[in-house]
Amino acid sequence: MKELGKIIHYTKSKVYVIKANEKITLDTYILNSSGRVIAKVIDIIGPVSNPFVVAKPLIDNPDKYVGATVYYTKLRRRE
Repeated sequence: MKELGKIIHYTKSKVYVIKANEKITLDTYILNSSGRVIAKVIDIIGPVSNPFVVAKPLIDNPDKYVGATVYYTKLRRRE
């Protein structure tokens, strides 16, 4: 589990915008500080040197994570 960055916004389109510290790939799972999967990367926008990640929340009440530091992993999620 590596630190990705901070969730800066939850849009009207019901996706997170995350200020990323590192480059990541699509379909990467985003975790909260306790290791729970909270979102999945669906797009990467902005300049390559300073990217923003767009992620679809996979939880109820996604507003509560705005401003939180999030982490990522490439492990597959069990469903």
